[in-house]
Amino acid sequence: MTKEKIQRGLDAKWAGCEIVYYDETDSTNRQARMLAREGVRHGTLVLADTQTAGRGRRGRGWISPAGEGIFMSLIVRPQVHPSQVAKTSLMLALAVAKAIERETGLDARIKWPNDIVIGGRKVCGLLLEMDATQECVESIVAGVGINVHQTAFDEEIVHTASSLDLLTGRRVSRSAIVRAFLEEYERAAALTDDEMMREYCMRSATIGQRVQVIGLDGTYTGTAQGITENGSLLVMGDDGVSREVLAADVSVRGIMGYV
Repeated sequence: MTKEKIQRGLDAKWAGCEIVYYDETDSTNRQARMLAREGVRHGTLVLADTQTAGRGRRGRGWISPAGEGIFMSLIVRPQVHPSQVAKTSLMLALAVAKAIERETGLDARIKWPNDIVIGGRKVCGLLLEMDATQECVESIVAGVGINVHQTAFDEEIVHTASSLDLLTGRRVSRSAIVRAFLEEYERAAALTDDEMMREYCMRSATIGQRVQVIGLDGTYTGTAQGITENGSLLVMGDDGVSREVLAADVSVRGIMGYV
């Protein structure tokens, strides 16, 4: 995986307009946020072969072994109200799922809001961070971690994670996946809100499924019924109460070990 291989044949106008590549860095999101504050262009991609301090959602670590995965952060400047950022998260997940399917033929599904799962196992996670005022988003850094060449996982995730190589039975090109992601994100960004949401829902591994929601107000189970306009998950609880879930851990029955 090199900057030159990704740029070769890249069919995008602004996504990946600049690529900043590191053999090793602490966190691509951290580096991208610094670059965003310095004013780099919309669509700049920060990419590393390995991270020493990779991060997932809710402060979790993201293991980033050298030569095995894709660890990247895309800088976007959407000029929207902060309340619209959740839609950007869905759009990114859609682009990753389409890129993986396009390059591997695998049926990549989205576990709300933005985990990519194949055959019930997680292959990709996203972490969005933003700089914003009360009225406008100045920049969003979208961190993407994709398991590509990994053949072994830590005990904590060995039963819930997989990689593209393991699932395809062949060695998948990391450069091709990154290039496809940039192209698919640019195309997704050009969709109307309705078109984007329709495509996202078609790839959802959550809608219509039994779920467990762990939030600040407690834990409950129910059935995921859909996605609202602002990107929240609509859940009909077993207690008969319909709730909008925007910030919580959601487990989907049959996916990533939840039974």
